[in-house]
Amino acid sequence: MFRKIILVTFLFVSGYSYSQNDGAGNTGLSFLKTGVGAREISMGEAVSSISDDGTAVYYNPARLFNGPNNSLTLMHNASVADYTIDYIGAKISWSKFAFGVGIHSASVSDIEIRTAPGAVIDKFNSRDLSIGLSLAYKLSENLSIGVTPKFLYEKIYVDESSGMAFDFGANYTKNNINMSFVVANVGSVNELKNEETKLPTYVRFGASYKTGKGNMSYLIGADGFKVMDGGIFHLHTGVEAGYKQIVFLRAGYQTQYENKSFTAGVGLKYKSLNFDYAFVPYKNEFGSSNSFSLGFTF
Repeated sequence: MFRKIILVTFLFVSGYSYSQNDGAGNTGLSFLKTGVGAREISMGEAVSSISDDGTAVYYNPARLFNGPNNSLTLMHNASVADYTIDYIGAKISWSKFAFGVGIHSASVSDIEIRTAPGAVIDKFNSRDLSIGLSLAYKLSENLSIGVTPKFLYEKIYVDESSGMAFDFGANYTKNNINMSFVVANVGSVNELKNEETKLPTYVRFGASYKTGKGNMSYLIGADGFKVMDGGIFHLHTGVEAGYKQIVFLRAGYQTQYENKSFTAGVGLKYKSLNFDYAFVPYKNEFGSSNSFSLGFTF
């Protein structure tokens, strides 16, 4: 009974707002479905054909060829109930090859331990971790493919589990149009407390279009997203408007989630430095999340 209370408390706190209608009852490691990068989150995560920095390791490894040749991205997300997400991503490209690394972690602090209703007898922290190494190859001027093998680890109280998974991506670019296809989290992890944990394997596909006039630039994207085991189909859409490639306003919308829909954010760019912020309000008085990113190109 003691362990059951701990596990139920953790799963509710860390997964509720992120896993609704996403096969949450059939899969674990829900942090693998949460977005990274403040720019990407503010655009409703409709970015499998847009992401072009270190976040491409997460969204679509085939996109490592797009954007600057070399970049570093740092992100911190503060959400409800002391749930935090951190991400570090970097990429370099050379000739027909591009390489990336992404470190993605999620944690919940001060989870209360109770053997029954009453006083708290102890507290503990919990952590999930993914470390991925990406390789992308340019098949032609317009078409690229990529793969990300990644190590997975989770710890809940004293119980630990680890495993391996793979992400596969493709991207097609023609003029100002991009199209993408991704299959992510194909793999397995060890049992956690004698219980099988299925990874949230999902399919993501999308398209985007970029245009501009004068000092203004405009970007619009859309992604379809579905977790294969019990998830329903979600449509993610996002827009970005930029002024002189210095100031950016962003917004997004996600369908079929019980606790989130609208997203918004801003960005500032100065020479090789980017700062981005994303705000996601949750429904049902569940609070909100705030994401901050720093990006460097070199």
